[in-house]
Amino acid sequence: MTGKRKSFYSLTFLIPGMAIYLVFFIGPNLLSLGLGFTDWSVYSMTEFGFNGLDNFKQMLSESIFKKSIVNTFYFAFATVILSNVIGFLLAVIMNAKLKLESFYRSAFFIPTTLSFLVVGPVFNALYNPESGPINTFLRAVGLGSLAKGWLVDPNYAMNSVIVMSVWSGIGVTILLYISGLQSVPPEYYEAAEIDGCTAWQKLRHVSIPLIVPSITVNVVLSLIGGLKVFGQVFVLTNGGPNDATQVFGTLIFKTFGEGLLGYSSAVGLVFTVIVCLMSFVLVYALRKLEAEY
Repeated sequence: MTGKRKSFYSLTFLIPGMAIYLVFFIGPNLLSLGLGFTDWSVYSMTEFGFNGLDNFKQMLSESIFKKSIVNTFYFAFATVILSNVIGFLLAVIMNAKLKLESFYRSAFFIPTTLSFLVVGPVFNALYNPESGPINTFLRAVGLGSLAKGWLVDPNYAMNSVIVMSVWSGIGVTILLYISGLQSVPPEYYEAAEIDGCTAWQKLRHVSIPLIVPSITVNVVLSLIGGLKVFGQVFVLTNGGPNDATQVFGTLIFKTFGEGLLGYSSAVGLVFTVIVCLMSFVLVYALRKLEAEY
């Protein structure tokens, strides 16, 4: 078989995968892009027209859209900071050759395998303002004033969702940081000890600079996951109370459920552009940081 025939033969194995990707990913995205500029709805399935930028103008004039932007970014940045800070500290502790190290890793990783449909009812019960274990415990120890309506009070609902999200996803963050820490050659730590470095100085000047690639991966994954939040909010609050937890994902779901297919596509388009821009900017900034080290 000649070189050209070998190349053609190899390329034929890509056809099924490429066909599935085109039909189920590229096609729907292009369709959604086009629908974002139409007034198509379930009430006029056979009649729809091009309405230009009307959907985007309407979007920008609605308070719920602005609120969903603020909530989405608040959720994304809060989960990025909390999951990475807590995940890194736990990884450092677990990497210190603790007893039952495997048990701790499994304990933190198990929640990542659970669906939000499973975790949601559990946290709904925990957050119950009357019979939930959290408020019951606070009242039992004399801190009843701290008992709140965690999911029904607009002041606490989003933070309650963030807590569940960080808890359920921190296992992956910890594993990535542990793998980064274990890739640091022990000779660097031995040299630092000879120079009289403290534990903090070894962490600051040896560990952190050498695991910047792990930090990049964790931060980017956390940010994209945070911007794409949907399941956590949907199972706990469905965007309420009073849109206090309304995010892009639930807004798209809400408008799609109301039959506004063109409008929901426009929201999805804006959402996609924002996620892409944020990801590119963050990856570029972190790559520059990697290059410095």
